[in-house]
Amino acid sequence: MRLNLRQVEAFRAVFQTGSMTAAADLMGVTQPAISRLIRDLEAETEIRLFDRTGGRGTPTPDAVALIREVDRSFHGLDRIARAAIELRGRREGVLRIAASVAPSFFCLPAVIGRFHEAWPGVGLSLKTGSSPEVLDLVALQQCDIGVAVVPAEAPGVRIEPLPVQDVLCVLPASHPLAAKRVIRPQHLDGVPLLMVSDYSLLQQRIMQCLDAAGIRKNIVFESSYLAPICGMIAENAGISLLDPLTARASQNERIAVRRFAPAVPFELKLIHSATRPPTERATAFAALLEQHLLSRRT
Repeated sequence: MRLNLRQVEAFRAVFQTGSMTAAADLMGVTQPAISRLIRDLEAETEIRLFDRTGGRGTPTPDAVALIREVDRSFHGLDRIARAAIELRGRREGVLRIAASVAPSFFCLPAVIGRFHEAWPGVGLSLKTGSSPEVLDLVALQQCDIGVAVVPAEAPGVRIEPLPVQDVLCVLPASHPLAAKRVIRPQHLDGVPLLMVSDYSLLQQRIMQCLDAAGIRKNIVFESSYLAPICGMIAENAGISLLDPLTARASQNERIAVRRFAPAVPFELKLIHSATRPPTERATAFAALLEQHLLSRRT
């Protein structure tokens, strides 16, 4: 049995529209051409597919059964077409970025704005996730570049350091400790703390710093998201130690930000695929990101 795609397209069009004429309009051919394609398909398969009455085509039970397989094939073709469009878009200029929450919200928007000015013909996409998710997205080449706090090495990726910043203390502007220029662990002994609950590399370092000081950690609230923590600080519910991107973005008349010592480094890394060299646009974006981070150092 030798079927061709045009016959199958005609069958699907008549089934969807219920009319030879409408199917012809849909495919951009004449009505006799559609009729001929259907006749050839019926002859090849030895199956009557439509009952024809006054230019209309009523599907037979065999046609209803066949359309299920046809639709599966066309869904597969649709997926192939979408993949081809995506590949063409990459060639024409799309930079796919993966980043953890803090840089996604409080750093990359400014960098993306500058990148658009320098590369107006390149589109960008941003996927936000946890640091392990960012590593996977780049390793699997679903994204071109990643930005997150990750170890110095990981499978399938090449990791480059970015300018290091330090964790900051975020506290209510009315809190007595806001009078100090530098907050130290002993200042936080027994003080209500609002902490990020994930066990990220940064959170491990913060907790190790507090443990090393031997203070009583009075953690009254934990959240996997930063927004509730910042909101509760504004309500005078406690103090937190946050990454510098989030800390500076949260500062306002109700929230103060102070240096914390000893320094706990916030080490963002740039993540590339280990098997594919970075494109020119990825290299340009990385340079803008580094410049931005350098300008935000205190």
